[in-house]
Amino acid sequence: MRILALSVLAVALLGATAAPHSKDITIVVSGQSVISRMPDVATVSLGIVTINDVAQNATTDNNRRYEDLRNRLHSLGVPYSSIRTVSFNVNYVAPQPELPPSQRERSGYTVSRQIEVKLTNLESVGSVIDQAVAANATDINDVAYTLTNERQIYAEALGSAVADAQRQAKAMASAANLRILRIASMQSGYFSPPILMRAGVARGNAMPPAPTQISPSNIDVHANVTITYVVGP
Repeated sequence: MRILALSVLAVALLGATAAPHSKDITIVVSGQSVISRMPDVATVSLGIVTINDVAQNATTDNNRRYEDLRNRLHSLGVPYSSIRTVSFNVNYVAPQPELPPSQRERSGYTVSRQIEVKLTNLESVGSVIDQAVAANATDINDVAYTLTNERQIYAEALGSAVADAQRQAKAMASAANLRILRIASMQSGYFSPPILMRAGVARGNAMPPAPTQISPSNIDVHANVTITYVVGP
């Protein structure tokens, strides 16, 4: 199981009563909770890079491959609206006759397009990658799995973390023949990056010998709280 989840780092004040007096007896506890869920969204990052001595030819080739990719993915049931270009660049590399042939870069116009494909059918991730290779995409960058209701799941985990802290505080107070009087302060914090699964593009003219298969792991949503309790007899 992968211990990964949402991509946020936060430390937030949940609520507080009056600050404890100097003579108050306090207990500080940390509560934790983990909720595991299967991801329901996958984002496949692709790239198409074309090079030609003529800028128009490089752009046309890139556009042709992109249109072929869009049509192939649409035939898999992926809406056109879920396929988007996130960057598009045209650069010129001048010839380098002064360098040895082994050190020269390919001269000409380079057109680079980065594409993101958002999927809610996670079983289609492998087919999307295979069709990208068939459309002569040059880069398969990342497959990122995330949750659409990440905030809701975190709120649930946060409630469980508070309950965990309360159980600890009651146990400590009871062991010392004390009881909880009130809460002086509460803080929460969590860090949850999304799952990133990397896949390399198959290069060359041959198709992959078998369909690409990628299965996601559960995403673990972590929540932790720090609570200060005022206790007394």
